[in-house]
Order: sequence, then structure tokens, then C-alpha cells
Amino acid sequence: MNLTEFLKDGGFSPEVGELLAPWWREDPALETMPEFLDGGFFREYEPLLGLRESPASRVDALVAEVKKHPALRIYANLLDRWLLGGEPGPDGARLPLPVGRLGEEGAGLFSLLLALAALPRIRKSQAELGLPESCWRGVAGWIAGTVTIYKAAHDGFAGTNLQQIHWLRFSIERRLFRVGRFEYLVHTVPDWVPAVYRSRADGGVLALCRDDWRIDGGGFRVEEGGERTFLEWDGSMLTGTPIDPASGRALPGVRRTIDLEVYEPVLTPHEWVPSVHIPGGGGMTAELAGASLREAAAFFRKYFKKEIRAFVCDSWILNPAWMELLPESNLAAFMRELYLFPRTPYPQAGLFFVFGRSDGDFASYPADTSLRRAFHRLYNAGEPFRTGGMFVLTADLDRWGGGLYRSR
Repeated sequence: MNLTEFLKDGGFSPEVGELLAPWWREDPALETMPEFLDGGFFREYEPLLGLRESPASRVDALVAEVKKHPALRIYANLLDRWLLGGEPGPDGARLPLPVGRLGEEGAGLFSLLLALAALPRIRKSQAELGLPESCWRGVAGWIAGTVTIYKAAHDGFAGTNLQQIHWLRFSIERRLFRVGRFEYLVHTVPDWVPAVYRSRADGGVLALCRDDWRIDGGGFRVEEGGERTFLEWDGSMLTGTPIDPASGRALPGVRRTIDLEVYEPVLTPHEWVPSVHIPGGGGMTAELAGASLREAAAFFRKYFKKEIRAFVCDSWILNPAWMELLPESNLAAFMRELYLFPRTPYPQAGLFFVFGRSDGDFASYPADTSLRRAFHRLYNAGEPFRTGGMFVLTADLDRWGGGLYRSR
């Protein structure tokens, strides 16, 4: 099938043709029915999603429609190769769902089935490492979270946004692992993490801005302008801009000098410093968060022979504003246990995950939950939506529950 025939049979616009043209090739194998586009496949993995209402009967109607249109099978196979198989392809955020042929509801299920196609691969990949089944089953929980996001912006229809599916590749490639409430992405120290030191004398932890960050008058990071930070070492003494762990803000105009005979660096460039990712699903109490972090430290020690000295995170969830606007929330309780630090601004931070969309007039977005109302309070006050950063040292996790870094 050529591209013109594909667009017509699949109900796609000419703009989709322009997007796909550089990657298009005629391959009869692409017209075969993918294994995941089957009602039996969906029923096998559906129980792991915990959906309140089963869309299984609608999946059967979707499968029948896909069987009638070769273009839909071709598209399913291409998406599988590009988003899960790692083959070069278009940017997933620009790829459309086949709404023209399947409608809103059918297109959402089409993408959900594609997401579920990752589960048997992840199961096999992780079994080869001897990991517990809870790891791959936990990925289904992440997919369930994407369904909640999709429903928020699609009249309650079950589905998954194509732009999220690439995340599943990290699990297939053995770089992302679900341990308890959180996911952990393996990498070395990211460049957005500050310089972290611990006192040999009293165990106190101090974070200093990295060299050449830029911070505004409120201590938040900015892309341009503001005050430039310096991290200067004269051979024995180190001077830099400190970060307040409780507020997550740098301290503009303040300089802190430490003796490296007294303070030692906590992190080195070569070691694993996994980042924490927080799947949807609610119930993120501080107790569950602390348990997940402790379990993760033991997990990496047992299965990878790695001593993890710190976990880090960069997320809209760590916007310091939530501690003021939602002081009794799980988010605020979680943040009070962490060493917070500033991140560069992102004007749409959190909108997609909370509202299922980030386009149009925000004033018209719903305000039917406490978190959504908090977004509106920020918006009405003229405050930007922010991300924030955190680190937590594994050596301190035995004191979790007492505000680990608040007294330093």
C-alpha cells in the first residue's frame, strides 16, 4: 500500500502524509494483524489495569474495524516499531490517533492496546534479570494512570495518549523499574542536580547551586537574566550559592564557604543516581513514599550489586507552591521529607498530567478537585506553573518521617 492509499483507507489528513513521508516504505508485512490488536490479548492484561468499567466489548468492535482496513494494521505496526521497538520514526508527540476512521472512543482504545503490547516484552526482559513479577505488573499501574489522563480530556473514554507510550521503552530496555509506589530511572548524576556535600563533623547536608546557574530575586532558576551563580574552589575552600532545603529556593546574594577538609562531596559523576518518577493512581502517602525509596535502595543492591547513595527527581509535583496551597496534602507531606532545589521554569508544568491537556484557555479548565483548584489559584494570582527538584540521600532514609533536612 502506498502512502496515498494509506491516508485514504485510514481516514488521515494530508498533513499526516507530510509527517509520515520521510519514514514511509511499502512493506506487505506491515499489513498483518498485530498480536496486541485482539480481544483475547486485551482480556489477558485488562485485570492489571483495575478499570472501573471494562471496555472489552468496545475493543471487540475496534478489532473488527481494524480487520477491515489495512491502513489501521499498517499504522499499528508502525507505531509499535517506532514507539516501542526503538526504530527511527516521527516524534511521538506529533503522531495522531486514527480518529477519522475509529472515532474518539475507538482511537483511544487503539492506543491503549498499543501500550499494553509493552507488557509481555517487559515481563520477558525483566524475568531474564530474575526480577520479581511485581516490577512488570507495576508497569500496568503506570498504564492505568495514562488512562486516567486520557479520560480527563476525552469525555471519559478509555485510552492512552501516543506521546506517553515511548516511556514504556525504558522498562523494555531495563532502565526503568517499578518498586513500590514509585518508578526509578537509572542514570548517573543529571546536570540539573546541585552540588551536594555532607559534613564529616555532624552529618549535616548542604546543597550549593552549580556554576553558572541563573536565579531570580525569589531564588528560582531562570533561563536568562537574573543573578549568575558561581561555584569556586581555591584548593581547600569551596564557595557557592546555598539552597534552602525547605523552600527549594536558592538564596540570592548569599555566599556560603565550606572547608573541604570538613565537608565531603556526596555524589560522584560515575555512580548510579536513579531519578524517581511518580505514576498516577493516588494514595501517595509519605509512608508509602518512604517505603518505596527504602525498598529501591535494597532492590538495586540485590539485583544489580549497586549501592545507591541518592535518589533525585525533577517534576511539577515538586512545585514549592503546593506546600502553601495544599499544606495537608500527600504532596506537601512528601516534599517536607526532601531536600528541595530550584529548576528552570516550564509554563505548562503539570497541566497535561492533571487536566489531560495543556492547550486552549486555562481559565476554562475544570476546578473539581483540590489539586485542580490549586492550579487555578496560582493562575488567578498571576503565579507561573513550575517544576521543582529534589534529592534524598539513602543514608538518611532511616530517619524518614521527621523532615529529614529541615533542621539543617
